[in-house]
Amino acid sequence: MAGKVRYELLQNEYIEWALMNKHQRAIAGLPSSDRQWAEIKGITDRAIRKWKQNPDFIAKMENRRKEVMLALPGATALPTQAAVAQKLSADADKNEHEAVKAKLIERAMAGDRASAELYFKTYGKQFVDEEVASRKSDFRDLDIEALYERVLALVPVEAIQAELEKRQAPTE
Repeated sequence: MAGKVRYELLQNEYIEWALMNKHQRAIAGLPSSDRQWAEIKGITDRAIRKWKQNPDFIAKMENRRKEVMLALPGATALPTQAAVAQKLSADADKNEHEAVKAKLIERAMAGDRASAELYFKTYGKQFVDEEVASRKSDFRDLDIEALYERVLALVPVEAIQAELEKRQAPTE
């Protein structure tokens, strides 16, 4: 629990730091990059990269950004055209990426060698890691007798007897 609270505090601190421009950081004597900030705080920059991919963190950062922007003189709560365009652009980019990936998979499955090679060059490691994880099993090299022995060793005798009795009982 203490680790979670520490991470939340670090995230809040990071957000405040990230919302400063480089001149504010320089005047305050603060680090100028994520890596330097992480090093000073005793965490890895990988943790920051993970935060930046977390939807909750992204929302928290965006909310704080809005608060800061609304505190400026002349600020308005209405979204600017640039903000709306940026959001639409980001959504369009994501949809376009998914469409391209789907088309690439479709062509690879149809036998197009270049598409298959491109897919595996782009997504191969992720795909292979997922496949290995899904196929990995402690039981893959055991024969049926060895599997029975393992199951019987793990399941209490009473549970096996109760199940056998249920199966042998006449059904009505």
